[in-house]
Amino acid sequence: MMGSKSTGQWLALALAAALVAAPQAAFAASVTGTGSVVKHDAYGTEREWGRDLVLPEAGEITRVTDGTYGFTLYHGSEQVAAFITPESAVGTKLPAGKYRIEPNVCPTHRHHHVEVTAKY
Repeated sequence: MMGSKSTGQWLALALAAALVAAPQAAFAASVTGTGSVVKHDAYGTEREWGRDLVLPEAGEITRVTDGTYGFTLYHGSEQVAAFITPESAVGTKLPAGKYRIEPNVCPTHRHHHVEVTAKY
């Protein structure tokens, strides 16, 4: 029959329609930032390092690893948010930007590390 579509053509059309109708979240990406601090009280020194959490568009924190004593997020020199527990950060919405992560340190050992993952 002329003008009728084969099963393969209908399947291709249905797949194309599903991709167009799929919610934007289906194409979300994740990024991870880290922060580490070591304080040497005997020498009065502190060493910080890590990788910024960079969100090219608005996103949400989905996971925090370590961060037992909490952490603070900074955008430039401005404090954006402070969390006492890692769990309290999950679900936090953040605007696009570059964030520095500074973990709170253990009062006994004076060092800590935290990893923050966000989806956008």
